[in-house]
Amino acid sequence: MPFPLPSPEQLAEEQANEMAAALKAQRPDIDPLAIDRAVRSEKGLVAAHARADALGLYGAHLHLRWWGDQYMPDTAEAEHLVRHASIWGVYRREATKAVGVAVFTGVPGTAVPIGLQLRTPGGALVETSAAGVVAGGGTVSLPVIATVGGEAANAAGGLSLPIVTALAGLDPQSATLDAEGLAGGAEEEGDVSLLERLLEVIREPGHGGAVFDYPIWVKNSFAASKVETIPNWVGLGSVGVAVAMGTAAAPRVPTAPEIAAIGGHLESLRPVTAEVHVVAYLPLPVDFTLTVEPYTLANRAAVEAALADHFAREARIGGRMPLSRIAESISAANGEYAHEMPTPSADILPAPRELPVLGVITWVAP
Repeated sequence: MPFPLPSPEQLAEEQANEMAAALKAQRPDIDPLAIDRAVRSEKGLVAAHARADALGLYGAHLHLRWWGDQYMPDTAEAEHLVRHASIWGVYRREATKAVGVAVFTGVPGTAVPIGLQLRTPGGALVETSAAGVVAGGGTVSLPVIATVGGEAANAAGGLSLPIVTALAGLDPQSATLDAEGLAGGAEEEGDVSLLERLLEVIREPGHGGAVFDYPIWVKNSFAASKVETIPNWVGLGSVGVAVAMGTAAAPRVPTAPEIAAIGGHLESLRPVTAEVHVVAYLPLPVDFTLTVEPYTLANRAAVEAALADHFAREARIGGRMPLSRIAESISAANGEYAHEMPTPSADILPAPRELPVLGVITWVAP
């Protein structure tokens, strides 16, 4: 139902009407028009009382209106949104730690302990999360994890990581990130993302291992942009969980350490009968051939932005993308009057592990 908020002027007028009616009933000997003027006079005592009461009532209405907004999660402020989410078992994702693999060089037989700290070029600290021994070839590859969550520890592959405290037998400058680098570090989840995940749970409550439970479990702890459950991945009773990291607008293939971390997390949540396999999504670029009217640079840019937004909102791993929905998004672009789309010519039908992403747009003048 609507929650109307009267203005102070409306409340003052209601107060004046009530006072005028009461005075007319008590003093029928006084001219009714004189009473009406008295209760509305800017300098009158009765009018001053009405205005003061109106302001107090307006404050009460504002408070009630605020509480009304807190009763529903999609209008609640952050504090109450967090409480709504906790009732449904959804919690704000803390800042996640970047993970990766570092290659150490040194004297064969040198033991590398857990917790050996290294520093990234950006100044963030990471540490080994497993112990190892330098092999006969003079190297050993070990998983590393950032000491604190956040994006600061993310780093490209191939970068050198100085060892904070020198260890005998190791080259202090030789720890090098493998090709996948450090990835997966993300800041604490924002209100928009938390609300989206809460609404997903409200619409589809958990069922102890149903297909829609796995995306919730992953997104509760990892900054994944898209997650899809694939039943019977490698046989009856197995579950494939295809994951895209990054953002919905710019999905990213997860690194091997990220996949391992997500798999370890799901291992503690999965039903005892489920065999869970976490896999990276496969991008499916969708190329377009388009003619747009009017054929201006601004309109082409608007159509491209509309397509990018459409893929961010509606593309799902393994999910069909109807051609009619794509055409509708193009038609909604600001400035577009008409368009022709020779390709694609049919609905986008990705394989179970594929995620449609916007490919190359070829523009054809009308």
